[in-house]
Order: sequence, then C-alpha cells, then structure tokens
Amino acid sequence: MTLNIEVLEQSFEKVKLHADEFAASFYENLFKANPELKPLFTKTDMKSQEKKLLNSLVLIVENIRNPEALEPVLKALGARHVGYGIIPKYYRPVREALLVTFEQYLQQHWTPEVKKAWLDAFTAITALMLKGAGKESSPKVDQAQNSTILAKPVQAEQPVTLQFQTKILAQPFNQVFKQISHKLIDAFWIAPTWLIAIVAAVLFTIVVVIVDDNSVLGEALGAADSVSLVVALVLFIKETPDRRKQFHYQAWSTVDAAHNVKVSYARILALQDLNEDGVSLRGLDASGAELVDINLSQANLSKANLMESDLTNANLSYANLDNANLSQAKLSGANLSSAKLGFANLTQANLNSANLSHANLICADLSNANLNGANLKDANLSGANLERAYLNGANLKNTKVSNAELSSAFLEGAIMSDGSKYRSQN
Repeated sequence: MTLNIEVLEQSFEKVKLHADEFAASFYENLFKANPELKPLFTKTDMKSQEKKLLNSLVLIVENIRNPEALEPVLKALGARHVGYGIIPKYYRPVREALLVTFEQYLQQHWTPEVKKAWLDAFTAITALMLKGAGKESSPKVDQAQNSTILAKPVQAEQPVTLQFQTKILAQPFNQVFKQISHKLIDAFWIAPTWLIAIVAAVLFTIVVVIVDDNSVLGEALGAADSVSLVVALVLFIKETPDRRKQFHYQAWSTVDAAHNVKVSYARILALQDLNEDGVSLRGLDASGAELVDINLSQANLSKANLMESDLTNANLSYANLDNANLSQAKLSGANLSSAKLGFANLTQANLNSANLSHANLICADLSNANLNGANLKDANLSGANLERAYLNGANLKNTKVSNAELSSAFLEGAIMSDGSKYRSQN
C-alpha cells in the first residue's frame, strides 16, 4: 500500500494547532460511539493518556518517511496493548473515532483525498500493531496466497530425486565438506558422553594400529596412558557446555540471593559475567540495587526492573533497555550511547551528564527526569514524554524531537537540534 505522505503531513500540521483539544475530543467520540470501551480506562489518568495519543501520532507522522524505524515501534506498541486488554476487535472503533475527530478539526480541509490518506495510514498501522500482538494473516489471505501458488504451472522436468542429486554433485567440494563437518559436530554434542568416550577410544586405537611404530607420531601415540589422555581430553571438551551451564546457574543464584539487598559486589560480577557469555538479562529484577560502574555493554535488559537502582557511571552502551523500568534510577554520567530505550519508564530518573548519543528513546517517558548537561546528539526522542524534564545545557544537536515534545521541558542553555543555543525569553 502506498501512503500519501505529503497529505498526511500537511493535514496533521493543521491538527497540531489544536493538539490538546483534538486528543480530548477523540476520547469523547470513542466513548460516545462505543460506551463498552470506557471501563478499560477507569483507572487511567486521561490527561496522561491524551498526551500518549498525541505522542504516538507525532511519532508516526514524523517517521512515516522512515518505515524501517517505524515498523518495529508499531509492532512493539501492538504487543504492549495486549497487556492493556486491547483485543483486535477494538482497533476498528479506534480507527473510526480518529477519522471522525480528524473530520471535526479539519472541517473544510477534510477532503476525500485526505480521508483516503488517513484511512490507508490507519489500515497499515493496524496491520503492523496486530502483527506485533501476535496475530497471523487472515484465512482468506492465506487461501488466496495458496491458490496463487497452486495456480502456477508445473513444468515437466527431471524427477525430484534427480534434481536433488544434480544439486549435490554441482556443489563445490568445500561446501559438501562443510555440511558433513557441521553434521559431525552436531552429532558430537547430541550423543551421550559414554558413546563419545567409546568412539574416541576406538578411533585412537585404529590410528595407533595404522601408524608406523618407528615414526615420531607412532612413538608419541605409543606412549603410556596416551589412550586415557585422549579420551580425557575428548570428554573435557564434551562436558564444556555442562560446566558452562553450571557456571550460569551459580551466577544466577548469586543474583537471586542478592534480591532486595542494596549493595552486593558479587551480584555486579555475576551480571557482568553472564552478559560477557551472551546470556540474556531480559526481565532482570534489581530494583533499588547499587550497580555503580557496572559494565553491561550490549546487554539485553529489555523489560528489566531497575527502578530506583544506582547505575552511576555504568556502561550501558548498545544495551537493549526497551520497556525497562528505570523510574527514579541514578544514571548520572552513565554511558548509554546507541542504547535502545524505546517505551522505557525514566520518570524522575537522574541522567545528569549522561551520554545518550545515538540512543533510541522513542515513546520513552522522561517526565520530570534530570537530563541537565546530557549528550543527546543524534538521539531519537520521537513520541517521548518530556513534560517538566530538565534539559538545561543538554546537547540536542541533530536530535529527532519536535517542538511540541519540548514545549513543557526546561531548556535553558541547551544546544538545539539545529545547532543554535536556547535562550529563554524571560
């Protein structure tokens, strides 16, 4: 589907002039037409919800020319809505309420062309969000695809077995050798330890019999206990994954034992070791923990609970902190360059002088956060909540953020996206 990007951008600019009223009207229209949806918002701060709606629309329109960046965000948004109790049948009334609200505010500018542009956009957005929520394509689509495939004419060529043989013979020898070696390696790790020990002993014995006794290799192989040494070496290699599993188990036990303990150097070492081994730390619960100077570069900490934790001067470069809870966390001087912080909760977090260059903060909640002196160069703040965030002296050069998102933030002395220095008019 080709979207009419220019029409979407131009019409949305007109709506942004009445952004707050637009968001409030949307929920009024939604609940008026679908009163059964109102109970879903009984415990929701509607002012905050209206702000989230606006942030989402800004995010979509600002990134509509960059679908590679927008697609994963919409999928993540769809996955999050599952947790809010949003099911597929609710998407249609939301779309209809949005169209009604656009018509209400655009008035004479609500032309058939504009309506079609937004209808197409909402259709594409819904499809991506449903994909993120785990929905598969409809049976009708699958049937249509299958019928298309079946409709292709079958060419009368050589039998399948002959095609397969030809394919194998046509492969270079090194590719065939690679396939065989990969299968042997897989068999080595899958086979039971006792079988590997027997095979190693038999193969070694065969080599000893074949090799000339007077050769250097023959003398070496004929040495005492050589069979035992070879078998022991093979078993040592074979049992490496088990030892690694045991090490990971002990490391996680250390982390679990330190739960609710503020200071634990053993926990810091265990987390660093697990990360160095490529073990995912997704969903880690270390709220209130002191993790000063910890090195978790490239760690997977998505959905981690690090609320009120002390991560001062921590190295979290290239880390995945999507949907993590970092509310009131201490991140002063932390290295978060190129980190993923999409939809993260950073309310009241202390990010004073933190390095957030090239970080992805799409739809992150940074309300009341301290970002004084932070480096946000080339970061993406599309859809982020910056209400009452302190950005005094921060570097926002080339940062992807709208004036609307910065409107309620404190910006004295900040370097703005265009390179200019912000000066208050007071």
